[in-house]
Amino acid sequence: MDEDAVRDGERGGAVAEGLEAAVLGGFLAVFDRLGARERVAYLLHDVFGLAPGETARVMGGSPAEAARCARRARERLRGGGTGSDGGDPEARRALVEAFLTAARARDAVALAALLAPDAVAYSERGPVHGAPAVAAEAAGLARPGALLRPALIEGAVGAVARADGRPVAAVRVGFRGDRIVSLEITTGADRLRALGPVFPEA
Repeated sequence: MDEDAVRDGERGGAVAEGLEAAVLGGFLAVFDRLGARERVAYLLHDVFGLAPGETARVMGGSPAEAARCARRARERLRGGGTGSDGGDPEARRALVEAFLTAARARDAVALAALLAPDAVAYSERGPVHGAPAVAAEAAGLARPGALLRPALIEGAVGAVARADGRPVAAVRVGFRGDRIVSLEITTGADRLRALGPVFPEA
């Protein structure tokens, strides 16, 4: 084998190892700044795929608190959370409107086109990974008789599904560029009341 090619390969391997070490070191540095409950919630919910109810049984507290702890950890690890990349609010509102239109039609193909390939949906059943699976999860929000409306969920862009005049699900939407990268789906009357969704004027 050519000696120059060998040296190039060795340099490339060293660079890759250095980048891997830097990324891992950065992740661990941020992870170390999380609170103890945030670390536990993130590991149980996001890494091991436990539902919020199961996570709450392990760490103590309510499922809603477990979900919030996991979400806060997720946002801090991503560098600030949903919407932190400075995207245009109007463009995001249009993206959510397109998402809701596709969800109302239960059009999984159109939904998947709005999602990042590595999109994740978080719900009481645990995380669902990948655009096709997340699209199927989102299509299920538009059950017969449900009304989907844009809303602010804890100050973040999202939507609420209502049936018989009552909220049945809230969806907090995370973005990366011009795609949706995460959906955080909350159900249950008590948890929905705690979120206190706000409906902006059309």
